[in-house]
Amino acid sequence: MSITRYASSILPLLLMVATITISSVHSQQFQQPPTQQPLGEILHQLLDKDKNQKVTLDEVNSQVDMLELIFNPVDTSSGEDSNNKEVNEYKQLLSGFKSAAPTLFNLLDINQDKSLSKSELAHVTKFEKALKKGGGMRELLRDVFAIVDENTDELLSVDEIVNGCGNDQMITKISTRVLELFPLRSDADELKDFVSSSIESIVGGGGAVVDKESLVNGMKWIDDDGDGHISKKEVGKYYNLAGKKFMEISKTIKQLGPMLAMFGGMDMNGGSGGGDAFKMDL
Repeated sequence: MSITRYASSILPLLLMVATITISSVHSQQFQQPPTQQPLGEILHQLLDKDKNQKVTLDEVNSQVDMLELIFNPVDTSSGEDSNNKEVNEYKQLLSGFKSAAPTLFNLLDINQDKSLSKSELAHVTKFEKALKKGGGMRELLRDVFAIVDENTDELLSVDEIVNGCGNDQMITKISTRVLELFPLRSDADELKDFVSSSIESIVGGGGAVVDKESLVNGMKWIDDDGDGHISKKEVGKYYNLAGKKFMEISKTIKQLGPMLAMFGGMDMNGGSGGGDAFKMDL
């Protein structure tokens, strides 16, 4: 289906949403704001295309594919949105999420039934709360940094990161700490593979074996001063940037998500039934 045709099919829905939203805001100006649903519940509503109370990885990928389609300009020669900083940021986020989706899906799939229930997606709500002041995420990050920083110089070297990825005892410590904040498994051993792969992906290791050369290249995105080390300050900077962006997206989803889920979304074929539910506000 062409972008033009898709835009034509969704225009009436956009107008309806805008009208209802403006009317709702006007009528509630002097009322207490309604209580928003938790982020995990809204994501479950939006991602569950067939409404069987379970979200599959195919459903997640379908939504991401639709978002990627929306963020690709129809006419690149006009330059419309193609160089827009915010649009490009969302494209990068989508690309990163698409790569990480299978790993994150498996992590949230606590009972390993190849689908996510409402209770499993509730851990996304827990993650959102953890990002807020006093929520525990910042403390978790500091503790993980300290575990990997063997010489306690408040800098992570390539050698320390390579050792951390291959040190079973160190991975167990980190997994135990993660489990305290996010009880996604019954014991720390079940989280070890996820923790190890997460460290590798963050610093750009990748692959079955983490080597120094790949780490040196992978660390460049976070090593602002180019000294070959990752400092607490650098970690804090990118933690704040990522956390802020997550909270912005979360706020948008919670504001418009329930209404979009009520309409059922739009699928790739132009019909109803749970297509992308985020596109209207990004």
